[in-house]
Amino acid sequence: MSLELLLNKIVNSEVIIWAGAGFSLYAGMPAVDEIKREVQDSCSVQEWKQLETIKHFPDMVEEFIRLRHGSRKPIVEIMNRMIDKNPVNLYVHKQLAGISTIHTIITTNYDRLFELAYGNRLATVFTDAQLEEADEKPVQLYKIHGDIRTPESMLISSGDYADYEERHTRKIWQRLKSLAAQKSILFIGYSFADENNDLFITNVLKHLEKNDQPSYLVIPDLPELKLTHLQKKNIEPINLTGEAFVDHIYQHVNGSGKSVEV
Repeated sequence: MSLELLLNKIVNSEVIIWAGAGFSLYAGMPAVDEIKREVQDSCSVQEWKQLETIKHFPDMVEEFIRLRHGSRKPIVEIMNRMIDKNPVNLYVHKQLAGISTIHTIITTNYDRLFELAYGNRLATVFTDAQLEEADEKPVQLYKIHGDIRTPESMLISSGDYADYEERHTRKIWQRLKSLAAQKSILFIGYSFADENNDLFITNVLKHLEKNDQPSYLVIPDLPELKLTHLQKKNIEPINLTGEAFVDHIYQHVNGSGKSVEV
């Protein structure tokens, strides 16, 4: 029933896509553990002993920056090398781009996969100054953690997150609150194996003051206890992988058997 209702909402342009890191992995973008290994390779044994015990990635990056005398350049170079590259696959993003009833995408990812898939139909927004021009495009992508090609926009360390309010994004969040009041949010690319994702989604919904309309989370094979936990937060789980879900809605909107050009 949740999937049927969600499909109807998508057809009626009543859904905002919120994409997490897991949505980019199939395209060859790095997981956090891979970035940590690159950081380790750039550290001395003693430095890594200091860093490896820090569980939360932004906190680890903050300490890495301190070890580099306050410079963000080393971590930015690592991120750029791993993320700003040609994808090994773009099929799922291209399928999403082929669903004409989706007009708003929010992501915490720094990569350029959406830009590559949508081309000039997409406006990328990560500062308030970009909002007005973005309205001229049929699809808006809000990169709330910044963009890989604008390093100063990227939220990487705990210090970056602490300074978030000063990063010229207040109007963006006002816009997102307005959109969230009218539409349902669909989270895709988040795994509840990471408890931080649970907290992150809870905080997002609280920040957007999202209480009335249900939100949705695409995630396969959740234990019963987790299902109950989500439903108490008015989050309906969709028992599919991200790739399978995008294919399903693409076929639903465009007709069975249609495919995108790779």
